[in-house]
Amino acid sequence: MPWRDSDNRRENLILALSSGLLLGLPWVFSWLAFLIFLSWIPLFLLEERLRHRANPYLVFNYAFLCFLAWNILGTWWICRAHLLGGILIILANALCQAFCFWLSSRVATILRLPLLLSFALIWMGFEYFHEWWDLAWPWLNLGNALAAIPKIIQWYEFTGARGGTLWIILVNVAGLNLYRALYSHTAHRRANAGAAWLLIVMAPVCLSWHLYRNLENGTDTRPFALVQPNLDPYTEKFIPAKQAQHLDRFFDTADHLCDENTRILIGPETQIVEQIDERAPWTSPPYRRLRAFQRQFPTLSILLGGHSFARLNPGATVPGSRYNAEKDIYYEAFNSALFLPREQEAGFYHKSKLVPLFERMPFVQHLGFLGRFSLALGGYQGTYSNRQAQTVFMDHEKKMSILPIVCFESAFGAYCAQRLPQQRGFIAMITNDGWWKNTPGYKHHFNFSRMRAIESRRELIRAANNGISAHIDARGRVKAQTAWWQAATLKGTVHLRAGRTFFSRHGDFLGRAALFCAVGLSFYAVIRRRFSNK
Repeated sequence: MPWRDSDNRRENLILALSSGLLLGLPWVFSWLAFLIFLSWIPLFLLEERLRHRANPYLVFNYAFLCFLAWNILGTWWICRAHLLGGILIILANALCQAFCFWLSSRVATILRLPLLLSFALIWMGFEYFHEWWDLAWPWLNLGNALAAIPKIIQWYEFTGARGGTLWIILVNVAGLNLYRALYSHTAHRRANAGAAWLLIVMAPVCLSWHLYRNLENGTDTRPFALVQPNLDPYTEKFIPAKQAQHLDRFFDTADHLCDENTRILIGPETQIVEQIDERAPWTSPPYRRLRAFQRQFPTLSILLGGHSFARLNPGATVPGSRYNAEKDIYYEAFNSALFLPREQEAGFYHKSKLVPLFERMPFVQHLGFLGRFSLALGGYQGTYSNRQAQTVFMDHEKKMSILPIVCFESAFGAYCAQRLPQQRGFIAMITNDGWWKNTPGYKHHFNFSRMRAIESRRELIRAANNGISAHIDARGRVKAQTAWWQAATLKGTVHLRAGRTFFSRHGDFLGRAALFCAVGLSFYAVIRRRFSNK
């Protein structure tokens, strides 16, 4: 084999950086997604060379270099929004990933297991855990690399993106075996390795194509209208003096867009910047204008983003709550989706998956003083509460359900799918992708919406402030979309679908099982190590 056991640091660096490059490029150019199926092979070869070295941390050091390159390539655009926050996220994520790979190597060495077993369990368990703790950052989960190719991931309705992670790992391991077989002198071994690799690659693709061709659209439909205001979040959107003008423009646009047949009007995240009191929403002038506009159209419901708040009882505080000195009250602030059905009270859905450091300080529920700190983003700063009020909206006739998703939440497949109601309806995703300007960030965020549509088998209406607004069908196909960084509108007819997919009913079962097995395997390795030392 060309890579022989040696102490050549240059070769080690080449292997580590090769994996980092192959892992990162699919997040830079979506058409290079196929590289993800080769990306782990150099790192696996490097781990083999270093596993039995006297220094057990060499694997960690080179793995960190690999994952740092991956994170820089895949998420450098965060620094466009905030330099310090972007650096912290990149470093923290690379450290976590390097620790997981190092732990996989140590467990495999101590228990004398194939690296495939320990790595697959620990990595998938880490991805699952990385969606639920306070430093949640699932952006680079492996299964997300295939988001731009919906035709080959239709089976995500059963496994979610975690199934994609497992597939990618298996293809890489089969590719490593094929690589080794090519340097053997046994034709039979080469044939077997090639057949195994081809089977692992093609079986999910064939299943996906079958599902893609045989999926039926819902027969019930609703006309919708969507407004993309295109307000720069740094220089326009959160400037107090301009907010009344922005709201006037939204209503003027919506007035020309809606007609007597429009059933749902959708606006983007934080369309209403002024905070609305959830206990008394009618005290808010923007809320009263929304209701007045709604009365002009006999069947119209409205869904858009806004800031809302809930007063706390006198003397009560919660982690991350805010204090209004003028009114001497503590309150919880929310990044909300506001739903106004006909002749019913407004519904508020609170964004629960908040961006660490920017929208909510990690571990604030344990260290309350952290609630006073957060990083400024554009013209807005403050810690939101993630307490949830309701998870789904129903129209006034109880014949249409809407699953709301707010911005960063679209990166959390299991969280979104498990809230899916049985009643027929669609998904409404509202966002503001202008923080990252014209970088790969907003493109990947758009593709996440395609995966969420597949996992739940619901059509998805995506309303962006200045990203890409779109109508996506239950196959993940884009039926219509707006241009980037342009004020635009979109009208269409959304098909309503009922029922819940296997993934929405059972959640991320692969991730849960992997995390349970990974923790057990790691503890067993620690115990085995201690007894062997004695």
